[in-house]
Amino acid sequence: MPLLLPLITAQAQGQCGFAESPVYPIDTQVFQLVQDFAAPSSRHQGRYHTGEDWFAGREPNYGIGLPVRAIATGRVTYSSPIGWGRDGGVVIIEHTMPDGSLAYSQYGHMMETPEASFPTQWNCVAQGAIIGAVGDVRPAPHLHFEIRFSNGTSPGPGYSWENPFDEGWREPDKFMSNWQTWMLTAHAWHIDLADESGPVTPPLELDDHSLLYLDANRLGRLSPDGRSLWRINLERLPVGVLFAGDTPAVVYADGSMQRVGLDGALGERWETGITLDSAPILAGDLALFHTPADTLVAYGVERQQALWQVSDIAPIARAVATPDLIGLVTQDQQLLTLSINGEKLDEAQIREQASLTPGAADTLTVYTQSGLWRVNKDGVWSTLREDVTGSASSAVTYTAEGDLFLFDGRILSAYNPQQALLWQVELPLIEGAVSISDYGSVVLLVSNYGQIMAVQKASGGLCNATQIYGDERAREWHSLGDDGVLRIAIGDQILGLDWQRFLSGCAG
Repeated sequence: MPLLLPLITAQAQGQCGFAESPVYPIDTQVFQLVQDFAAPSSRHQGRYHTGEDWFAGREPNYGIGLPVRAIATGRVTYSSPIGWGRDGGVVIIEHTMPDGSLAYSQYGHMMETPEASFPTQWNCVAQGAIIGAVGDVRPAPHLHFEIRFSNGTSPGPGYSWENPFDEGWREPDKFMSNWQTWMLTAHAWHIDLADESGPVTPPLELDDHSLLYLDANRLGRLSPDGRSLWRINLERLPVGVLFAGDTPAVVYADGSMQRVGLDGALGERWETGITLDSAPILAGDLALFHTPADTLVAYGVERQQALWQVSDIAPIARAVATPDLIGLVTQDQQLLTLSINGEKLDEAQIREQASLTPGAADTLTVYTQSGLWRVNKDGVWSTLREDVTGSASSAVTYTAEGDLFLFDGRILSAYNPQQALLWQVELPLIEGAVSISDYGSVVLLVSNYGQIMAVQKASGGLCNATQIYGDERAREWHSLGDDGVLRIAIGDQILGLDWQRFLSGCAG
């Protein structure tokens, strides 16, 4: 039965209450995203899409008449079955978020049915209330779904000549994912960054768990509980922040480096003479950087000058190091093994991105589409397992107990040190570059698409899973501090989660 709309009329948004964790307006198992936010449209002279279009494919009647629901509790600020004329009806709902901000959800290309009537303007609606049905509109039945931060009393045009973000629209998928996580009891804090591809380098975690981070051309420091302590603008383009000796330093694209005080004061700057184009890759005391000339350059612990360089290295996608070995997967799908002194030991072409982890006896373990391999310090490959296959989202790690964990993009498998299978479990969808970390009784899977999952090591039971916004452009970093906070940087935010609360699903 449809969820009945509340009959009481609200005089102000506060009477409708605060929004809960939002839910999608349609069944995402039936509907698929066919036109994304801000995508230019050839049908509309190249204008930018102000929302997302969800299409039910060849479901009966292409989904015509399927219900559309309110994403969260709110107040109806616009409701008209002819809001877009022959392109169908429109409903707009105003939501008061837990932080007091207002957001507007808009639902377009709808129609009324006996089971799905439009709500009355200025009435409150509950989360999940049916507010209309998918209409029979051109070029095919679909739902146009928007999120905006202004102009909640009239339908938007659906397309804009200007960047929709600058005009007050927001990406619905991003809004939904982020707020679903921000409303978790485990959510401790978060900050938004200006650079949507994420920090140009992993944050630098200090002894007190405060973070130094880069956001485009700004350097900032966060307190352990996520408060902004200071931010400064940098006059040169930065590519990294790391320790030079025992002092934090900013690394610039022109190859210069500059010490930074914990109060944000910039100090001594020195030149290395090598132009850089990547965040640092840490390998023991070494800091490795890629250059625009496709060279890999290594700096020692003081970062004063290059110790060695290796030419003909494409940009790096993944990296791992042991005391004697460095393993690199490049963006053109080369798997390189280097000595810690910069000698190229081996180079192999792979079909998809591989995942790497330090192995036993100073070896690398490499998980590829064709199997699981060991690479020793001479660059010699040997087979560990041929009965497993990886993917672009595969990940591998060893736990402190010596157990091997493999994720093939869908199935997480655990093997004991003798390579006997302990268990396998199918996980919810995880996309992008995935890492597995061993944290006591659980392993944590994190992807640059924003998925975060904690799984019990003993049984494979899923303790908790959530997602913040990320995509193929995003970078990912995470660290679990001894203060019980899991700090994560993905996309354009840095997030703090209370670790014990996040693991509440593991109880018992």
